[in-house]
Amino acid sequence: MSLRSILMTYKINAFLKKYQKKKSFDENASEFYSLPVDSSLNLVDSYYFTGHSKDGQSVIVRLGERSSGNNEVWFAYRDALDNDYICAHQILENQSLIEKTCLQAGKKWKIQYSGGVIPGNKTPVNIWKSLKGTRIIPTVFEGEFTAINDIYEYSKHSEPLTIAKALSLQEWNKNDFESFLNGLPIIYEQAGKIQGVFNFGGKKTEIDMLALRRRTSGVRDLSKIKRQLAFNILTENSQAISLHFIDSLAGNFQVGFITSNEGNVSLDSVNIDELPIDIIPNNFKFLAQFKNGKKLVIKCEKETEFEFSYDDDNYKIIESVTRFDINGTKARGIIRLGYNISLNR
Repeated sequence: MSLRSILMTYKINAFLKKYQKKKSFDENASEFYSLPVDSSLNLVDSYYFTGHSKDGQSVIVRLGERSSGNNEVWFAYRDALDNDYICAHQILENQSLIEKTCLQAGKKWKIQYSGGVIPGNKTPVNIWKSLKGTRIIPTVFEGEFTAINDIYEYSKHSEPLTIAKALSLQEWNKNDFESFLNGLPIIYEQAGKIQGVFNFGGKKTEIDMLALRRRTSGVRDLSKIKRQLAFNILTENSQAISLHFIDSLAGNFQVGFITSNEGNVSLDSVNIDELPIDIIPNNFKFLAQFKNGKKLVIKCEKETEFEFSYDDDNYKIIESVTRFDINGTKARGIIRLGYNISLNR
C-alpha cells in the first residue's frame, strides 16, 4: 500500500468512526417502512428470507417492491430428497404473490407465498405464453420468522477500517464522500428461525429451520457494481455467518458478521483467492477473520443453484444452496453471486 493510500485510509477511517457514532438507526421506522407514493423509479424495498434444515430442506423467499411498479418475486424450495422447485413468476406488474407482515419490530415477521412453482432451478422465459408440457404446481408457504440475534445494520455496524481501505484507492473530497455515504441504501440482516407449513400441490410439510433475513431499502444502482458474492451460513450449533464481497467502480469491499455470545461481531478480513465472475465453483475454501480474533476456515460444497432476476437489464443473480464445513462444524446456507453482464464483458 502506498503512502498516499495509508494516509487516505487513516483519514477515511477517522471520518467513518464519527459518521457511525452520529448515524441513527430507527429500528421501528425501518421495519415498518414502505415506498412513498410517486417516489423516484430507482427505489427498492426488499424483503429476503432464507431457511435451511439439517435434513436437507432449503427455502428462499424474496419480495423486491419497486417504485417502477414491477415487483421482483423469488421463491425456491429444495426438499429432503434433493428435488428443486422454483417460482413460475419472477417479475409482476403492480401485484405480488408474497405477503409479509412485521408482527414485532426486530423480532417477528410473517411471510406467505401463494403461487405456482415448477420443477427445476430456472424459471423459463415467457413461460405463460407456452404452457404445453409444463408442470405448474399450486403452492402455499406460510412461515413465521423469529429472531434469535439483534439486527446488524451494515452502514452503522461494519468495521470502518475495512471499508476505509477499499475507499482509499479512490480520489475523494469531503462533499463527494458525504454524498456517497448519504446515498447508500439501508441494509440490515438478522439471524433467526423460520417455522411454518409448506403446502405443495395439496401435500403439507411442516418446517422448522435456522434462517437469516435481509432488508434493503433505498436507491439501487447496479450500473457501478461489477459483481457481488455473498455467503449466508447457518451452522448446526445455531450460529450464523454472513459475508459480502462487492466489486464496484468505487472499490472492492468486504463486510459481514458472525453471531456469538458477544452478539454480532464484525468481519475483519477474508483471504479468498479470486471472486468468481459468472459461475460459483462446486468446491472451494477460504479463511475469514473477525474483530474478536476468531478465525474460520470455511469449506464450501455446492448442492444446487437457482437463477433469479432483478427488474434491471444486464444483471444476473445465482443463489446456490450449499453445504459448509466451518472449522469442523457442519452448516448449510446460501452462496449468492450477482454480476453485471455489461461490466464483465
